Amino acid sequence: MINRITERDRIRGCILGKAIGGTLGTPVEGRMELLDLTYYNPVPTSVLPNDDFDIQLLFLEAVEGAGGLVDTHFLAKAWSERMLFPYDEYGVATYNLKRGLLPPVSGSFDNPFKNCMGCPIRSELWALLAPGKPWRAAYFAMQDGMIDHGAESIAAEMFFAALESLAFGGEPDFRVLIKEALNCIDPATDTAKAVGYILDNSRAMDWQRLREEVLIRFGHPNFTEAPQNIAFTLFGLLYYPDDFEKALLCTTNCGYDTDCTAATIGAIWGLVKGPGFPERWLKPIGDRMLASHGVFDMSVPQKVDDLTGHVLRVKDLTEARYDGFSEQDAAEAIRMQLQDLTAFRPAPDTKLTLSGGCVVKRDKGLLLKTSEPVQAAFVRTPFTACVTEQGIKVTAPQAGVLPAEVRVTIETRDGRLFQVGLVTPHELWQAESEDVETLLRMAGQQGFDPEFRPLDLMDRSFNLRDLTDKKWLLLRGFFHVAVFDKYRPCVFAESPVRSWLDGVGVLDRKTGTPCIPAPHRQRDGVTGKDAELSAGWHRWDMLFDTHEQIRDGRVCILVAHAYTKQLVNMRFRRAVAGVYGYGSYAV
Repeated sequence: MINRITERDRIRGCILGKAIGGTLGTPVEGRMELLDLTYYNPVPTSVLPNDDFDIQLLFLEAVEGAGGLVDTHFLAKAWSERMLFPYDEYGVATYNLKRGLLPPVSGSFDNPFKNCMGCPIRSELWALLAPGKPWRAAYFAMQDGMIDHGAESIAAEMFFAALESLAFGGEPDFRVLIKEALNCIDPATDTAKAVGYILDNSRAMDWQRLREEVLIRFGHPNFTEAPQNIAFTLFGLLYYPDDFEKALLCTTNCGYDTDCTAATIGAIWGLVKGPGFPERWLKPIGDRMLASHGVFDMSVPQKVDDLTGHVLRVKDLTEARYDGFSEQDAAEAIRMQLQDLTAFRPAPDTKLTLSGGCVVKRDKGLLLKTSEPVQAAFVRTPFTACVTEQGIKVTAPQAGVLPAEVRVTIETRDGRLFQVGLVTPHELWQAESEDVETLLRMAGQQGFDPEFRPLDLMDRSFNLRDLTDKKWLLLRGFFHVAVFDKYRPCVFAESPVRSWLDGVGVLDRKTGTPCIPAPHRQRDGVTGKDAELSAGWHRWDMLFDTHEQIRDGRVCILVAHAYTKQLVNMRFRRAVAGVYGYGSYAV
């Protein structure tokens, strides 16, 4: 039988399917038990806005505005200017981009959520712009995923984009499409292993049993972690390939990141089988797409048919630009990028690449390796920069206070200038003891006790077992805020923890909880109390009972704005720094 589903039908089906799934899954997002949904609950009167789709619309406009170019720099620029979601990896990426860190460093550095679902659920757009070209779609997805994720989630987005691109070929067998898409990602990733596992076992056990086995092998206490959710997304396709309703409900009832998993299975179903969804699923959501307030200045059409036409126009623009970019070219570009996720280009129109990390340490500085010779590098005091045969050497002073961030300006042989961002470690004090009373007295002191030792942390996360073998650990640091506001100081710790701000207790938690450092999910008594802080410096003391830790004793400490949940651009210092002469700890 000839498959008569047109390209327009597949795009329209993708949009509708994602809207159906996202609207079904959003109300139960984050529930980690087995669910029993049979329909929308509550029944909506329109489609529910969802960041899964919103950012894709933002990137659709970014690609159109760049003349069909899909480049991580242009996407990151649109992100920085028009995307305000503060949640998890979104907030970290925004924070990193503002510090001058470029993709893929913006996605992988200091990001506890780098393996989560934020980018796998943005895959559909890249398939729609590269129909029938899975490697190109995967390459486009990589440009996107590098902004706010690491290797695991990038692989997941590439996998979905490749699968969805393959759907344009008319192959109706979901199992075949899944197997072919797996060829486009690294088989060593947990995402690939999870997909391979369910392919091997879905015919041998029912989906409820397979769900249990997936959680044993790939489960994570953070419901947004990617591998477990990628597997759940595919459950419905494998168990109910001919019944949309059963497929959608199967995936959604697995729980976890349900707005993502349900939206993606709906999109894939629409791509493969077209827009002929049952009327009972279509009628409540209508034909208008709505974006959240986390993105702004959107001008894409609201109606599904008009949006479908808009996607087709941008697709034509993109295909014209990438006319000479073969599947082999895309595969090679992917291979080159993924072999070193610290390597980045400082601009979209240059072949110059830099690698070596982004943290300047006092003892080692930082060597930025360059793919081609450069003639000069410039940096602000107190750092120094010089060009060597190995690359650009950035050096930090051995004494004094280090600035939190630094921009390095690079001049190439042909006189072009590029600027990249670097950061310095968090600098705190550490004290440890078997006697808690000693550390409690130290926590109440204004000055520094001789028993404190310097401690540098590369980012906000660490494992207690890496810092001490004593029963109690006390950390102290100073941080600066620019304006009076209400802030959310958070200590996410897999151990009991007490915390004081400027000597006032803000947290006394008796047990450890899974370290999921999301300020918007904070509850009083779990990670700390919101506090009004004056402009200036503030001292933060944290006391951990390391013998009661769960899992690996992971800890993440951060400050967010209490109302917006956006991360505060702060670094810990061992003492007040700079010329600031006001606040609780004036110089």
